[in-house]
Amino acid sequence: MAELKKRAVRKGRIYQVRVADVEYRTFIWEDGTWFSGRVEDNPQIQPCRARTAIAVREQLLAALSASLAS
Repeated sequence: MAELKKRAVRKGRIYQVRVADVEYRTFIWEDGTWFSGRVEDNPQIQPCRARTAIAVREQLLAALSASLAS
């Protein structure tokens, strides 16, 4: 019998943000009453979670700025 692989399919939005003249894509989705988000193609940035999509975006921008500064 073939082994089935489980994949999580998330429905969300991709937001384009600019930090230090570089475009980044963030993916933000709703997770129950919370919102979660991550930066596409940047696994070193930890996913964020907050009550609003705007708060998640702000956390991701802060994490991106901090990673670029170090």
